[in-house]
Amino acid sequence: MAKLGSVGPSRSGDQFHYEWAARQCLGLLAGKDGLVAVSIEGASLAEGDASTDAGDEVIDVGLYYGSEELAEARAIRYVQLKHSSKQANKPWNVSGLAKTIAGFAKRFNNLESTLGIDVLAERVRFSFLTNRPMDEDVLEALADIAAGVKTPRHTATARLLMRYAQPAGGNVQRFLEAFSVEAGEPDLWEQRNLLSQDLSAYMSAPDADAPLQLKELVTRKAADEGARDRSIRLYDVLRVLRVTEVDLLPAPSLISEPKQVLPRTQQADILSALLSAQRPVVIHADGGVGKSILSARLARAMPEGSVAVLYDCFGDGTYRQALKYRHRYRDALVQIANELAAQQLCLPLIPSTGADPKAFMRAFVSRLKQAIDLLRARNPQVSLCIIVDAADNADMAAREIGERAFVHDLINTDVPDGVRLAFTCRSHRREHLKAPLDTIVIKLESFTKAESATHLRLRYPDATDTEAAEFAYLSSDNPRVQALAMEGGQPISDMLRALGPTPTTVQRAIGDLLARSVAKMKAEWGPTEAVQIDLICKGLAVLRPLVPISILAKIAGVPESAVRTFATEFGRPLFVKDAGLHFMDEPAETWFNETFKPEAAALDAFLATLKPLAASSSYVAAALPQLLLSAGRMDELIALALSNESLPELNPLERRDVELQRLMFALRACLQQGRHVAAAKLALKVGGEVAGEARQTALIQQNTDIASVLLAADRIEELVSRRTFGGGFLGSHHAYEAVLLSGSDDLIPEATSRLRMAREWLVVWSGQPRKRRRDDAIDDVDRAELAIGLLRLRGPAESARFLKGWRPRTTVLRTTKLVAARLVDLGDYRRLDELAEHAEGDVWMLLGLAAEATRVAHLLPEEPLRRLMEILTDPKVKLPEEELSWRLGSDVLDAVRAAITQALRRLPRDDAT
Repeated sequence: MAKLGSVGPSRSGDQFHYEWAARQCLGLLAGKDGLVAVSIEGASLAEGDASTDAGDEVIDVGLYYGSEELAEARAIRYVQLKHSSKQANKPWNVSGLAKTIAGFAKRFNNLESTLGIDVLAERVRFSFLTNRPMDEDVLEALADIAAGVKTPRHTATARLLMRYAQPAGGNVQRFLEAFSVEAGEPDLWEQRNLLSQDLSAYMSAPDADAPLQLKELVTRKAADEGARDRSIRLYDVLRVLRVTEVDLLPAPSLISEPKQVLPRTQQADILSALLSAQRPVVIHADGGVGKSILSARLARAMPEGSVAVLYDCFGDGTYRQALKYRHRYRDALVQIANELAAQQLCLPLIPSTGADPKAFMRAFVSRLKQAIDLLRARNPQVSLCIIVDAADNADMAAREIGERAFVHDLINTDVPDGVRLAFTCRSHRREHLKAPLDTIVIKLESFTKAESATHLRLRYPDATDTEAAEFAYLSSDNPRVQALAMEGGQPISDMLRALGPTPTTVQRAIGDLLARSVAKMKAEWGPTEAVQIDLICKGLAVLRPLVPISILAKIAGVPESAVRTFATEFGRPLFVKDAGLHFMDEPAETWFNETFKPEAAALDAFLATLKPLAASSSYVAAALPQLLLSAGRMDELIALALSNESLPELNPLERRDVELQRLMFALRACLQQGRHVAAAKLALKVGGEVAGEARQTALIQQNTDIASVLLAADRIEELVSRRTFGGGFLGSHHAYEAVLLSGSDDLIPEATSRLRMAREWLVVWSGQPRKRRRDDAIDDVDRAELAIGLLRLRGPAESARFLKGWRPRTTVLRTTKLVAARLVDLGDYRRLDELAEHAEGDVWMLLGLAAEATRVAHLLPEEPLRRLMEILTDPKVKLPEEELSWRLGSDVLDAVRAAITQALRRLPRDDAT
């Protein structure tokens, strides 16, 4: 009787195989050496025309780099694994390799005829991997053969190896050069422990279930599932870990550089200081001096062997939008770590659902150590630089919603030797970083006179030295001031006149340009409109981006067209979208805040103007708590949160969402300020609202197309950022998010991206075995959501193609009915008719459309209806469940009745006179 917990010898080899293969799958996360697929129990079925069945029986695992197609792959490694429990210490002799070498040699010979010997020898490798040791004579004989030694050290062993390799034909020598033995691999139990250790190293927090799920994935591929697809790819592993690619790279840099960038005089000195720094470096400057441009240039100027990652906290002005937050640990640290992982310097960082900031910091620092250790193994003098641009903006965004920014921990963390940290910020916000006392502080100066002259001549190549000197003087040598001044393309004399007559400080120089733009508009618009311009400016200074144009118009008492005109005439610092405005330039945003943000007395009047708008705007209702907190009005904030005042009245979906959000905001603020009695009251109310919110979320998920019309863009972004939706298969939530986002023109690019991800996850789901697909079932609702997303974002042709592709065919009927019902609810009969026209005679899809159209007395287009009736009246056509439907009723029978009703009303009758 086997000992308790033992694995029988007949099964231990399989388990060893699965555990080892699961560990190789982790390489897909990092794209290690370009790994794109791991095949199980044979070669990949995607190898293409050059493939062969020869030797498949000895391939336990295939590793594909670059591509799974033989003709495109950069490298392929075929591996046979052998494990022994009873003879773990007994060396393999040469006869133990006979079948392995013969099988691999046969495949080598067949591949040579399609790939050519040179390509084959360069790209393909064959390995025998075992936990047992290998006879030293065998290893030396293989080495001698591969080296072309005329008289091997072990002639008899070499002769046997050559004989086993005879199926390679005339290329025995070349084959044995491509064959290797890897002995002494850790045994089954150690493989199991290594898998858990390796996987935990990828996660931001421990996950005991992940190793089991990953091994289960390999096991399924080795069973029936492998008959259709033997390969494991990145999406399969992500599915096991329950993350998406957005989770891995959540905040890419959006820093854009001018086409012509001037090298800064200080750059070399700052780079030298950074590379030698043993403490964090803070680079500060006034607005417009070029901190972001310098950050980008520093990242690219690393000496050979050193590496830099640039993290952008400003995000092109979107850093305060719920969907684009950049201050959180799970955004910033995961982004930086995975950019390093993409360079093969460390393991990827997989964000776990339950990970807290401490867990993220611990995992992040471990990756910094991996990266610097790898870099310094190559060259002990190199550095790894992490450059965090606009770190003060991360702090501002975090404080605005009562959270903690990652920069506070990162700047105070002890990082491994060789890792350099740099943070940029505005000079007057240095304290926002909460840097240690021994931080190295460097001020980035404005342009030198020579730099200003060069900058001027990029736009005015014929500028004289006198004009260059005046330009430098009047612009205070500030790069942003100069860029704004030259942006209009006016004659140089007019440009200089606009800058004068006297220079100011950097802040005032920028402010003067912006102030002149405002003053010019006031003069052109007249005294009455000047007051309205001030109100627009106050709204931009106080409210979070994207500020709805409709709200600014109501605050100022002007038409929306007037706000759009203001933004257009103001120029570059304001970024105009269809429905809102935000600042692309941080100096402009700061100037507006400092110039127009109302003081205490004026804030009363501004809030009095704003509060009535909360009844009709979820944006305003959600903004009020932050405005009250920033004004120090905690009592008013608590009273507002506990009341039902200033909530959207016309939209119950937005009302509940905003109410819960402001309750949570007020609760965090009370806890941070130690107001525990008020916090207890708020907590009690939060408990009741949370249950209601769950019901509302379910309602929104069931009606995303309607919600996308009813909800404001900022509410949609907030909902999506909270990741509240879910479906039958991993990744299905992207479909619901796509439809919800598609209701706003500004969010269409994001919606399109989410839809693409949903379809890619659907491909992964479809590759699962039937039993697995039943466990993670995609139901009709999920299918309908994907179809609606395709309809709204890709058009009726692609949506119809998606609907028609499902089996069994009755699935098409059920799903189409759901899609049609949603369109009917919206009154979107145009899209309903377009789907009918693109059904191309698919009886099940047309029946589904007819059933819902008849319910509301809408007639489908004549031609699709005619084709449907031709099919239904064809005596050769029989629909499933026909007999059962007459007795019990069914969707099929109801749909046929509806189609007949449609035909009687729409199509000309043969007996008509």
